[in-house]
Amino acid sequence: MDSSKNKKRGKVIKAGFGYTIGNYLIKGLSFLTLPLFTRLMDTSSYGIYNSFSAYSNLFFVLVGFAIHSSYRNAKLKYHPLKKYYSYISSTMLLVLLSLLIWGIICIPFGKYIGNLLGLNKTMVYILVLYSFSLVVITCFNSYSSVEYKYKAFLLIAGANAISSIILSIVLIVFVFKNQTYMGRTLGTVIPSVVISILIIIYFFRIATPKKESIKPFLKWGVKYSLPIIPHGISQLVLAQFDRIMILKMIGSAVAGIYSFAYNIFSIVTVTTISLDNVWSTWLYEQLHNRNNKAIKKYSSIYAVGILIYSILLMLISPELVKILGPSAYSHSVYAVIPLITGGYFSFLYTLPAAIEYYYEKTTFIMIGTILAAILNIVLNLVFLIKYGYVAAAYTTLVTYIAYFILHYIIAKSIIGKSLFSTKIIVTLSIIIIAMNFIILFMLKMIMLRWIIAILIFALSIVAEEKYLGLIKEKIKGN
Repeated sequence: MDSSKNKKRGKVIKAGFGYTIGNYLIKGLSFLTLPLFTRLMDTSSYGIYNSFSAYSNLFFVLVGFAIHSSYRNAKLKYHPLKKYYSYISSTMLLVLLSLLIWGIICIPFGKYIGNLLGLNKTMVYILVLYSFSLVVITCFNSYSSVEYKYKAFLLIAGANAISSIILSIVLIVFVFKNQTYMGRTLGTVIPSVVISILIIIYFFRIATPKKESIKPFLKWGVKYSLPIIPHGISQLVLAQFDRIMILKMIGSAVAGIYSFAYNIFSIVTVTTISLDNVWSTWLYEQLHNRNNKAIKKYSSIYAVGILIYSILLMLISPELVKILGPSAYSHSVYAVIPLITGGYFSFLYTLPAAIEYYYEKTTFIMIGTILAAILNIVLNLVFLIKYGYVAAAYTTLVTYIAYFILHYIIAKSIIGKSLFSTKIIVTLSIIIIAMNFIILFMLKMIMLRWIIAILIFALSIVAEEKYLGLIKEKIKGN
């Protein structure tokens, strides 16, 4: 029994590392290449490209119906496995139909949509096509995470990340010297579209959709995913709308600086989203087996681990800003630290959210997220013009705190109790907020910050070996 548990734990941990590395490639390389692209592009072009990215996340929700969110539940629902694969290929038909409809809509209304978004008609077509490719790649990510197929995910992520960087550089340097944002945009879009086509072919090969099954499959899938559309749009407001508001209310140059800060903050979100791919799958298994004791134990360890990771990142963030961007971006550190703090509460939200998804209470997910999004808009309207772009970082922090609390209450009401340790979560929340202000006070104390960071890192390794022993286990395995 212990051997089986250790084998399972090893599989989950290995997949967790795999997805983290893959997501660093597909999303995190935008962070690692910041020094390059901030020097190849001026702040205005950088702001326009990041606004395009923000709009693509909106269209990702509209084009894809958030159908990928149904895959974990679909695997529990449809047996044998071939039936589940047939469900996935059926969802690809839905996504292709959606692309066709949006393409038709853009023919008469593309110009008006472009005027609303600040893009030309060609860019609107590119936006829809890119959003479609993001939907397909996200569906593949969900499929691979459900089955712990992290190697396939790594292959797709690596190909997408590397090819988009190379093509972007070529287009910026040799083709779009005076429109660098266009070079960066096409360099990102073209590889993503090619990969999405290959993924669709792969899904159709593992299971061809059966004519009699398509309608019931999509009826259930759309019913499950439909409330996730307003939830997804509300998440966009939480994650992206502050950048759009800065662009519209202050200017593209400031939007570029804030986007730079947000890209450093994205290290946290890339890591937590990657780990959530594995955590949620493991949590589904524990919920199915009613193993509440394991859920409480490992959710606390998980939350402590992300807390330590976030604090370490905050401690070294001033140096990251200096390394990754020229002096024009130096002030962004005052936004980076509260954004990382907000990112921790965004991570905490994923704990109760998984409960809501498991019990198919997607309407509750929608309501909680919409309320948080409204709060974010109101706070930005009140504070953005008066206090500048740094205020957006603090409105994001406050909103994510409310976001987590709302979903925590909803998840507790669904099952009648909390599966997580409220005492530990409250303690960790107080620690991260306190560290936010302590580190801001210590910004110029370089030596002290790094000494504290090294001590925290060393102590966390000691604690990990005492309670989990993952490094020792890995060494023995080799």
